[in-house]
Amino acid sequence: MNHQIRKSDFRKEVEILVARIPKGRVMTYGQLAALCGRPRAARIVGGIAHFGDPELPWHRVVNKQGGLASGYPGGKFAHQQHLESEGVEVSDDYCVDVKKLLWRPGDVEASAMVLNSNFQRPTPKPPLVVIVGPTASGKSALGMQLAKKFGGEIICADSRTVYKGLDIGTAKPSQEDQETIPHHLLDVVDPGESFNVVDFKRLANQAINEISARGKLPIMVGGSGLYTDAVLFDYEFSAPSAPRDPQNPRHLHKEAPRSRKPLRPDTLIIGTSMERHELKKRISKRVEGMIEAGLAEEVRWLAQKFPESKALQAPGYRAVLRYFENDISLQEAKNLFIQNDYRLAKRQMTWFGRNEYIQWAKDQRQAVEFATTFLYKYR
Repeated sequence: MNHQIRKSDFRKEVEILVARIPKGRVMTYGQLAALCGRPRAARIVGGIAHFGDPELPWHRVVNKQGGLASGYPGGKFAHQQHLESEGVEVSDDYCVDVKKLLWRPGDVEASAMVLNSNFQRPTPKPPLVVIVGPTASGKSALGMQLAKKFGGEIICADSRTVYKGLDIGTAKPSQEDQETIPHHLLDVVDPGESFNVVDFKRLANQAINEISARGKLPIMVGGSGLYTDAVLFDYEFSAPSAPRDPQNPRHLHKEAPRSRKPLRPDTLIIGTSMERHELKKRISKRVEGMIEAGLAEEVRWLAQKFPESKALQAPGYRAVLRYFENDISLQEAKNLFIQNDYRLAKRQMTWFGRNEYIQWAKDQRQAVEFATTFLYKYR
């Protein structure tokens, strides 16, 4: 290309070129720089590719040897995942075959791309902050802190707080918290009604868009790993799993995703955790508080009005229900609740431990630092 590119236009024109790279093909930093009239600007192009708008296909940009970018959001592993989702073969040392995959637009074609005033950039996703971790690890408190600091609204990603009337045993956010910060996806259905991960994904995405449209920050908080991942990785469910099971309409026949896409762009995932002995102490203290707050009465109401409810399978409700059936004492029910909740926490940690995108915060201060850094470019 022989035309001169003004400095102020450089980024825009690189973005236009990158957006036109066909799926399954790649371009190099130097190639992009040369096409935009700046042969020595490979380093600048590399910087844009690493930290540019994640909605654009920056994963199709590699160095001249075909090496993936360590500075890519999520690192080389994320870069590899995105390329492999398009059928590109990546070697164990994070390289692709540039000779086979390189895309070379002709001068006329490239000029048309850059100079076409009708080119429409893809609409970027609104930023999303997600807080995950085991039960009783402080997710709700952190969500409230971030919502107050950054003008956010909370989307509850919990498979049980969606039920109306189940306030104590699900550790639902207090009425005061709900009045202070808007909460979404609480009290969605009666305990006898059906609700599943497909319902959650649809309503959560709707809430994200509505919150963002109001100029607020959506903050998804929860310990239900399947629910959060359905949004984060845009799960699609296979035909047998999409309809509700006619023999048990409260949940999916199989809550197993058919496909998992790359991580949602413009998303920060913060993990909350703590030492196991401290987590168990927090679980015990919370269970004591639930019993004092009237958990037994809540379980009695649920069992009488909705005896077939899936919610009765929650750790606390299941333990207290045995007490009402004269199977165990109240103290034994309390101990069983603590034991079940702790087992749940370990399963949650195993689930979230497989997610390489989570930034684990050692305390709330570090979590705020993560969010501040992430949100800087949106402010």
